[in-house]
Amino acid sequence: MKWMKKHKGIVIGILLVAALGTAGVIIYPKMTRAKKQESKQTRQNTVELTKMDLTTSVSATGTIESAATKTVSADVSNVEIKKVKVSEGDEVKKGDTLVTFDESDLKETLTEAEENLADAQSEASDNLESAQKKLTEAKSTYAKQKTKQAKSVASAKKAYESAKKAVSSAKTSQEKEKAKEALSTAKSAYEKAKEEQENTNSQNKSAIEEAQSSLKTTKKNNEKSIKEAQKSVDEAEETLENCSVTAPISGTVTAVGVEAGDTYSGGDMFEISDCSDLQVSTTVTEYDIASVQKGQRVVILTDATDDTELEGEITYVAVTTGSSLSSGSSGSSGSSGSSGSSGMSSGSSSSSSGYEVIIKIKDKNDALRVGMTAKCSIILNEVDDVYAVPYDAIQKDSDGNDVIVVIDSESHSNKEIAVTKGMESDYYVEVSGDDLSEGLQVVVPTDDTSSSQDSDSSGSNSSLSGLLGGGSGGHSGNNGGGMGGGPSGGMGGGPGGH
Repeated sequence: MKWMKKHKGIVIGILLVAALGTAGVIIYPKMTRAKKQESKQTRQNTVELTKMDLTTSVSATGTIESAATKTVSADVSNVEIKKVKVSEGDEVKKGDTLVTFDESDLKETLTEAEENLADAQSEASDNLESAQKKLTEAKSTYAKQKTKQAKSVASAKKAYESAKKAVSSAKTSQEKEKAKEALSTAKSAYEKAKEEQENTNSQNKSAIEEAQSSLKTTKKNNEKSIKEAQKSVDEAEETLENCSVTAPISGTVTAVGVEAGDTYSGGDMFEISDCSDLQVSTTVTEYDIASVQKGQRVVILTDATDDTELEGEITYVAVTTGSSLSSGSSGSSGSSGSSGSSGMSSGSSSSSSGYEVIIKIKDKNDALRVGMTAKCSIILNEVDDVYAVPYDAIQKDSDGNDVIVVIDSESHSNKEIAVTKGMESDYYVEVSGDDLSEGLQVVVPTDDTSSSQDSDSSGSNSSLSGLLGGGSGGHSGNNGGGMGGGPSGGMGGGPGGH
């Protein structure tokens, strides 16, 4: 009792601390529940409502090539190349000479062909003149012989007629006998004359027909020989003309396959590309090709042009995986994939399978080169300057209508705004409504379900240690750590949680 009286102040202090400790334990659960409730009310992700451009697209990676590429060859063989007049990278105009050949042998061949043609023409003229002369002679012989034979037949006929009259006028049997003999002779002579006439005329007609046939054959042979000789001349002239190899289009020499001194025996010599008219050759998978069609807008990115978006337009879509319209020097490769977020979507890895698509690059850019890789976004749908929110921000009200939840700027409480959905991308969806305005804080539901129990426990320990002389407050604690809390365990409060 004396000790208690003597140390009455200490006992009261201990009892006070115990009482405060008990009170702290009693108060703490209420504080924890309040903090949990506050945490549930304030833990919500928001985005600011703003206007943006939305697109849905198919992405593909391809190769830049010239829309007009020509390979150059010559229609000559076994001819030595005298000089190559261009190099890779040179700019040429249509009609410029690219290479020259050693034409000496070809010129000699042309001279020989021209001489052979002249000989064939001269020989044909002689043959024709001879054939025509034979025909003329045959006709003349026929005419002369015909007249002569006609006279002979007429004379024989006249003698025959006289002999018949002599038989009729004979008076004595002896006279009659002689007259009959004379008639028989005259008849034989007449018949022989007609036979000779017929044979001679027939022979002469045959001679004419033969001469006519010979003339016809001669003309055909002449035509054939002259034609063959002329063909040799034409071929020699054409070969010489083909030695003048010129650029079929204006553009850039992108490949040279010959050198001076080579003996050219056919094949491609040069490749010329119009690098001012570029296109992208790419492929689109079977999953996306149904959405792709000629005339669609395309946004194109390349490493060489950094963030500059180039405008493109689809000019060709293959109907089968085997068809191709690519005119570039190198094959295209690429793959496609759906993309729906705003801005440029990235292309996927390159692939040789799929349906070929040709995209015309409408913008001119000096940094572009044939053979570069291009990432293309084929625009399927797009809207500009519209309100859009993340897809998860669209909710349903009690009546099943589409709404978004926003934080009221005055009451700081949540309220629903009715909206109408428009175009959807992979992440954003267009919304419209009378109550929408720029800057609204739209609530986006989150799947973050991490418990506040750990933080509350930290706060509890902080509060207890503060009350009983602990350290600083926990991260869920309020400003100040309670009544206790200094490192010396005194009555001062430690710093609050963050």
